[in-house]
Amino acid sequence: MKWPAIDFGHTPYEAAFARGDVYGIGANEARARKRPLSVAIAGAGGVAQAKWIPAIRYLQTRGEPVTLVAVADPRPETAAKAAMLAQAEPFADAATMLDRARPDLLLVLAADPAHVPIADAAIARGIACLIEKPLARDFREAVALVGRAAQAGVLLASVANKRFSPPYAMAKALVDGGALKSAPTVFTGKFTLGYPYVDLLEGGTVHLLDLVQWFMGPVARLHARGVHWDDGQSRSAVISFAFASGAIGTLMTSAAGMSFKPWERVEIVGRNAFLAVDDQIETTLYDDETGPAKSWRPAVPNTLMFDEAFGGYAGLLENTLDAVRGLAPLAVPARDGAAAVGLIEAIRRSIAEDRDIDIAAEGLAP
Repeated sequence: MKWPAIDFGHTPYEAAFARGDVYGIGANEARARKRPLSVAIAGAGGVAQAKWIPAIRYLQTRGEPVTLVAVADPRPETAAKAAMLAQAEPFADAATMLDRARPDLLLVLAADPAHVPIADAAIARGIACLIEKPLARDFREAVALVGRAAQAGVLLASVANKRFSPPYAMAKALVDGGALKSAPTVFTGKFTLGYPYVDLLEGGTVHLLDLVQWFMGPVARLHARGVHWDDGQSRSAVISFAFASGAIGTLMTSAAGMSFKPWERVEIVGRNAFLAVDDQIETTLYDDETGPAKSWRPAVPNTLMFDEAFGGYAGLLENTLDAVRGLAPLAVPARDGAAAVGLIEAIRRSIAEDRDIDIAAEGLAP
C-alpha cells in the first residue's frame, strides 16, 4: 500500500532536502498569491497566547498573507500583554474591536459563556468566526447560533485542532485509504486529566467526542455511567456508542487521572486490522497477524518540529483562512461543534437518568 503523505509537524522532506530550506520558511508562490486577510482575537488568555498567536506567527513565517490586527479582553493586563505579543491594538470589549478593526476572521477564545454573544456580534457585522470548544454551553444555543450564521451567510467554524494534528491526520488517512480492510467497526477511546479547574466534558472530553464522529460518523444512541465529585462535577464516565453505520464504540474519560502521564489513546478496528493513536504522538497500524506493526512517531527533541503545527492549530487556522477566501471547503463547520455539544448533553442526561439516549429522537442531532 502507499502510505499517506502526512508529516509529523516538522519541515517537509522536500523543503529540507530538495530546496535546502531546512526550516520551511522560503518564498512560497502559492501562498503569496492568496488574498491578504486580517484576524482579530476575542479572549486573550492562555489558549490565545500559547496556541493561537504562535499559530498565526507560524503561518506568517511561512509566507501566509495574514495580519493579526486586534485583541480584546475585559482584563486590562491580559489585553495589554496579548497586544504586545501580537503587535496589535488592544480593546476592552469585542464589539468595539469589531467596529474599529473590521477583521476578515474573528477567533472567539473567550470564556465559554461568552462564545455565543461574541459570535453573534461578529455575525451581525458579517465577520467570519472560528470558535473555541465548546461551541456553546447548551445544545439549543449551539444549533441556534449555527442557524443564525447560515441565515446571514457568514462562515462559522468550530475548533477541532486534533483533526489537524499529524498522528490523527495520519490515522484518518489510513482509515480512508482502506488500511483497516473495511469501514471502521469499533472505536475505543481513553482520555484523562488531572487539572482540577477544567470541566471534564466541556473542557477536555469534547476533543474525543469530535474524533469519535470524525472517524466513525454520527452517533445514533449512547448510554453513559458516571461518578461525581462532592461538588457535583463529573469525575469519571464510561460511554458506549451505537453509530448510525452499525459500528459500536466505547469511551472512558476521567478527571481522577493525571495530565503529565499517558493520558489519551484511540483505537479503531476494521476487519482483522486496527490502528492506535497514543497520546497524540504515535500512530501504529496492525494489519498482519505475522507481519510487523507499522508505526509513525516523531523524533523528540527535533529542532525542525513545531508545536503550532503538531498540535493542529496552524493547520486548522490555515484551512479556515482558505475557506474565508473561497479556496477550500471548511474542514470543521460549526455544525460539527454543535454535534459535540449534543453528545455532551446526551451523556449528562444518560448518567442522570440511567438510560439509553436516542440522539435524533431526543432532538440532540444538529
